[in-house]
Amino acid sequence: MEPVNTVKRINPKTENPGGKDNAKLPLPRLDPSKWTHAVIRESVSIAKKIGADALLFYMDSTKDILPLAKIKTDIKLIALTKRKECFEKAAELPIHAVLLPDVQLTRSGYLKIGFLSALSKGLLKSGDVIVCVGGLPEQGYMDTIMLIEVSTESQLFSGDVTATFPSEIRSEVFETLLGIVLELANEGREGKPVGSIFVLGDHEKVLSLSSQLVFNPFHGHPEESLNINAPQVKESLKEFSSIDGAFVIREDGVVLAAGRYLNVGYHGEALPQGLGTRHAAAAAITQVTNAVALTISESTGKVTLFKGGKILTEIEKAPPTPAKAIPG
Repeated sequence: MEPVNTVKRINPKTENPGGKDNAKLPLPRLDPSKWTHAVIRESVSIAKKIGADALLFYMDSTKDILPLAKIKTDIKLIALTKRKECFEKAAELPIHAVLLPDVQLTRSGYLKIGFLSALSKGLLKSGDVIVCVGGLPEQGYMDTIMLIEVSTESQLFSGDVTATFPSEIRSEVFETLLGIVLELANEGREGKPVGSIFVLGDHEKVLSLSSQLVFNPFHGHPEESLNINAPQVKESLKEFSSIDGAFVIREDGVVLAAGRYLNVGYHGEALPQGLGTRHAAAAAITQVTNAVALTISESTGKVTLFKGGKILTEIEKAPPTPAKAIPG
């Protein structure tokens, strides 16, 4: 007896009129160089759906600011960039631009600086929900969307960062100081790493709780020549960063002293392991004053921001870029 053939043979002409395949073909994969437009479009859609207060873009992960110019929304737009030409273009658009220090940081490091600068400018406040968009600069396109609530994001900030900035401290002064500190942390001085403390704000109380360790190089000079935004003062801060003691800077940016010994003991929660007397002094002075303190770790180059006796955030240097192998 012949076996029964149970295989059904399909005649494409009769079973599938027109010869078309009913199976769905995979969509063509979008080239990464074109991701930026798609990511921006989706981020705006997400921001509208969740009722976000702002969209924050790290612009150095793309080559042009033009994609932002095409966004049509009432949501606040904030652009972070290290490029002055990008910063200047943003000023011509309905965008709040923040100029970042030109230093090498991790992706989260740039985000932290952007948040701190935006908070100091009053662009963000406690409880705001932010849609953050960015990517790695070396890639040249955006690839990441992240949702953050400003006052609860523990991965970026250890405390309520919205309480960081006393109203007396000018935003441009804080941004300038942060830039100088990050440059020192990344570059050191004359090729050598430095460790230092910078205390900003509540200057009268800070001076009353400190004493001069060495001759104060800023004493006796007219105030107009001591503002932190002046190029020669920036260089002086870097030059004297290796001397012992802390810098004391007034709320309006006038550098009052270098080499101050902070006569305050720290009485609070134990600081993380690896942080020494410099960090304890910074925590202590912010515990008893309304000042903000920034420290540079000589061993790691990590920048730590203190307020109210607590660490608010730490900004780490980016790891060294691996050297490319030279073909033999």
